[in-house]
Amino acid sequence: MHCDHHGCLHVVPLFQNLDGEQMRTVDAITREHTYTDGQLIYYAGESSGSLLVVHTGKVKIYRLDSEGEQQVIRILSPGEFTGELALFSKEPVQDFAQAIGECSLCMIDGEAMRSFLVTYPLIALKITQELSRRLSQSDANLHSVVKGTAEERLAGYLLDLAQKSQKDTIYLPVAKGTIASLLAMNQETLSRRLKILEEEGVIELGKGREITILDRDSLEIRTHQ
Repeated sequence: MHCDHHGCLHVVPLFQNLDGEQMRTVDAITREHTYTDGQLIYYAGESSGSLLVVHTGKVKIYRLDSEGEQQVIRILSPGEFTGELALFSKEPVQDFAQAIGECSLCMIDGEAMRSFLVTYPLIALKITQELSRRLSQSDANLHSVVKGTAEERLAGYLLDLAQKSQKDTIYLPVAKGTIASLLAMNQETLSRRLKILEEEGVIELGKGREITILDRDSLEIRTHQ
């Protein structure tokens, strides 16, 4: 089925500067698909061929290590996208995408999108900027995993959530097990580190996934220990 570009593509920063006619052009090459919790959207080795934009819900992007364990790379929320390499290369994807809860995605045909990018190079520039940002973030994450402690990675993650929400009370976007994988630690270590931060008066653990940051300066210090 076609996406309602006012509801689906409107949430995508890539397309926010397009006028109505241009949005309808993108909408014409877009289809919406829904997925249930845990359903694979694509898998490593598959030729995706589409730019995938999250409309509702969340999507987990991960790879498998040598022992077959998941290593979460990032969590996508509404307005974020994956599969952008299909716009520049026909190489198969190297990771897995899996629905977290029920979600819907706008799938934009890659070949048609490439033609669109020729007409609207600003969109191509935005995609390139996002790829550059992700590469920079990946380098930072790799450095953190190699040289940083579990405490440093957790402190940095909590500060990042607070910065994005512009609030001291934040909510973990997904289950602790998924976040633990994202931070290259096990769930027991994550829970223990959160409890230590609470005991030291740095954070307050609320109900469910709610966390209130009480001492940002202390978290900042922990990211550079």
